[in-house]
Order: sequence, then C-alpha cells, then structure tokens
Amino acid sequence: MAAQTALTLVVIFFASQLFVKQLDAIGPMLGLSAAVTALLLSPVATELPEVMNAVIWVRQGKTQLALANISGAMMIQATVPSGLGLLFTRWDFDAALLWSGLVTMAAIVYLLVTMRGHRLTPARLTVAAGFYLVFALGLIPILS
Repeated sequence: MAAQTALTLVVIFFASQLFVKQLDAIGPMLGLSAAVTALLLSPVATELPEVMNAVIWVRQGKTQLALANISGAMMIQATVPSGLGLLFTRWDFDAALLWSGLVTMAAIVYLLVTMRGHRLTPARLTVAAGFYLVFALGLIPILS
C-alpha cells in the first residue's frame, strides 16, 4: 500500500508539471496571461472527476454525498492552490483576478442563501454553474 501511494504521488507530481507547462503554452496561443488561462481551464480539468462521481451518486440516490463531495473538492481547490500561490509565486493582482474573486464570492453567497433556505434544486444548482459562464464572459471586456 505504501509503494502504491508513493508511486501515485510521483505520477501526480509529474502529470501536474506537464499540465502547468501545457497551460503556459496554451495561454499565449489564446492571447491570455498564465493566470487567466489557469482560472479558465484548471477548474475544468481538476473538477471533472468530482463531477463524474457526483453524477454516479445522484443516480444512486446519494444526493447529499454528491453535494458534500463537490463542496469539499471546491474548498480544497479554493484554499490549497491559492495558499501555495500566495506563498511561492509573484502575484499581479489585476482586473482578471479581481473579477474572478467577485464572481466567486457572488456564487458562494447565492449557494449559501439557497442552501440555508433549504431550496436547493437541480435548477438552482444549474444557476450556480452559470456563474462560471458569467466569469468567462466577463473576461472578454477585461482582456480586450
């Protein structure tokens, strides 16, 4: 078990290095900075397995488990990479990062109000997913 865990960590380390290098290459091709490219593409790549787990669990009637899994994954994605980024990289707090923070806060407030009111439905959860679209569309005038 220890060898399997160690091997898995090595694979994750090298795969993440490759992923970051690809983001560095794709950003200039799209005319975007590395930070904006990471904000747009990283969530899709890192959260896709969590979404698939959630789909499977919802089909099995385990809705609370699916929501807890996605919420936990989002919490980890929001804190650990941000903390490491703040500690080990140079941050240029530009308009794109400010927009990202504002949209994230709006999504969090929407979800908190919806969940505290016990009104979470698939349609309202879809509205929450729409915040990502708002973020992406809001980047167009910022980056133009």
